[in-house]
Amino acid sequence: MTGAFFARQQYRERGTRFRLFPQAPVLASIGEPETVWIAHPPQSIAPGPADNRMYVVDAIGKQPYWDFPHLPPYRGPSHPPVLPGPDGHFDHLTDFSSRAFMAAHMYGTVRFVLDVWERYFGGPIRWHFAADYPRLELVPLVAWDNAHSGYGFIETGYSRRDEQAPEPQPFCLNFDVLAHELGHSFIYALLGTPPAQHTRAEYLAFHESASDCVAMIAALDFDSVVDRLLARTHGNIYLPNELNRIGELSETTQIRLASNALTLDDVPDLHTPVAQLSYPQRHHMSLPLTGAVFDMLVDVFQHLLVQDGLITSELDAMSRPEVRVADEAAVQMAFDRAYTGHHDDFKRALLDARDYMGKCLAMAWRSLKWDAGYSDVARALLEADARMFGGAGREIMLESLLWRGITFPFRSGQPAFRERADWVREMRR
Repeated sequence: MTGAFFARQQYRERGTRFRLFPQAPVLASIGEPETVWIAHPPQSIAPGPADNRMYVVDAIGKQPYWDFPHLPPYRGPSHPPVLPGPDGHFDHLTDFSSRAFMAAHMYGTVRFVLDVWERYFGGPIRWHFAADYPRLELVPLVAWDNAHSGYGFIETGYSRRDEQAPEPQPFCLNFDVLAHELGHSFIYALLGTPPAQHTRAEYLAFHESASDCVAMIAALDFDSVVDRLLARTHGNIYLPNELNRIGELSETTQIRLASNALTLDDVPDLHTPVAQLSYPQRHHMSLPLTGAVFDMLVDVFQHLLVQDGLITSELDAMSRPEVRVADEAAVQMAFDRAYTGHHDDFKRALLDARDYMGKCLAMAWRSLKWDAGYSDVARALLEADARMFGGAGREIMLESLLWRGITFPFRSGQPAFRERADWVREMRR
């Protein structure tokens, strides 16, 4: 059993229930929200919801925060705070279009993601704004077609209408978007904020990539997401699916794709002056690094499947995006055969890969500073793998990063992937 499994069991016994959509409710595959347990015990979460780390304020007629002095705390009119049920839980809210449910959903999602990542970090993540604000302010509904996080807050508006989703979708019900915005707070806390005159495009692009990775790893903490992902792909995760479509807005549109074939040659130069870059360009610059992390996750997953005798090394090699064969149908048929009757084995391998990647990312990010570049991120990932897993994933990391054009400040090489039992045993200590 993984450490995450034991944590979830403890939350179920002692934690507070919320109902969350693990993916955008606009998707046909998503019905009602799922019951989850967060780490705080019942009766410890105040109306709002609110706790010692964050609170919801359902503002009325609020404009988005920008810069000082337009920052928390919000002091304007607001809707009444959401009350827990008589048992202290918040899963009694059954009108999923109500403001009360949306407020509870935003709190529950942010707290759920914080619980997931504090397990990987091995302890609390201190807010970067703690000197001025002890708690993170969450504003679920702002008349705005975006979502953002900043100094002491996360606030969300609505997605733009399109043919697939003619009605605007509230971002406070979009797990990926909320997890991504919380990811920005993590990176500010861990790396610090550069002086304005020293902010580089590479720093901003790294911020976007890391925040997408926060969302991607956290989504895999839902059993339903993992089960649905495997049932649909039969383990062929490089194909477009729920996991690699970050911030889904409809059945066919998403904010970004984690599974992509972009290298640094395909995006704006990382040394482009920040003033010359639009927000979409900053997001675009992040995709090679996000793609590399996604490749690492899937490659570790497939290596474990090979070591368990569930797929062949030939299928592992021919399914990778950099060497993808023309006959996609043959690859899928091979995964179909391998997966049949082995769902639990595939799931165990994917959860092991998730925890490996989450721990490596957490340790790598903790070692970086605000002036870090992509090469520093690459070095930090290799060092995290070496320290925690004896270099078990070194070759996978090297291949994924170098293929994207992300180079290293030193010579690379050495140990290949170790036997699964060795590094999984270390991971589960």
